[in-house]
Amino acid sequence: MNRIVLFFILFVVLSTILPMIFRLFRAAGPRNKARILVEYAQKRGYRLVNPSVAQALDSSFLEMVRNPALKDLTCPSLDIADIDGLENGTGDQLAFVCTLHSKEVTIFNFSVTTRVPSSGGARYKVAKIKVAGLPRFSLGRNSVVHTVEIVVGKLVGEPNPAIVLDAGQYPEFSAHYWLRGADGAAVTAFLSPSKIRFIENTKLDGILAANANYLVYFEHGVLLQEEDCDSFIARVETVVANLL
Repeated sequence: MNRIVLFFILFVVLSTILPMIFRLFRAAGPRNKARILVEYAQKRGYRLVNPSVAQALDSSFLEMVRNPALKDLTCPSLDIADIDGLENGTGDQLAFVCTLHSKEVTIFNFSVTTRVPSSGGARYKVAKIKVAGLPRFSLGRNSVVHTVEIVVGKLVGEPNPAIVLDAGQYPEFSAHYWLRGADGAAVTAFLSPSKIRFIENTKLDGILAANANYLVYFEHGVLLQEEDCDSFIARVETVVANLL
């Protein structure tokens, strides 16, 4: 009798707990993370860079492997692979495009391997803003990781074209930010006093960089929920409004 009761209790517990565990793992899985971003983009009216991903979310794993549309996905990071810190990353196929102050902006998550072995790589939220003709530069807040990367760069013979602004005119920027660019005159002409003040006042945590076709803003973190996307896009919108 005791065994029957024990078996019944065990059956009830397992039938209750196991489904909860399975739902927890499914909720945190990559398919559901992708679904959240897809539904967010669709809800806001944004364009998916790879709409075939959204169409395949309800497919089985075998169907996804066999789907030819998923074998030739657009990687929006390829246009900005020449920007320091965004080389050879993954995870950008689930991207969407929005318009902020008449500028086309592509938003996506991105995972990269850093040059600092102990860091274990980095995960970024990235905004790629389409604008041509900007001077090539990058700037960000001072950090231990950035200092180590400079040291590593010197060891392998990479140039470090640092641009030093007048500390008397820009004390906050000079104390907390680094700035790099091959053409210092062109970079400082673009980063006017009002733009430097904007960076100082907003205390941007991410990195701003530009190549021939894009201004890019990226910061540590992952876009997982609607709130993440809304807050990140709001920051990007202030960047566009004040720098372009």
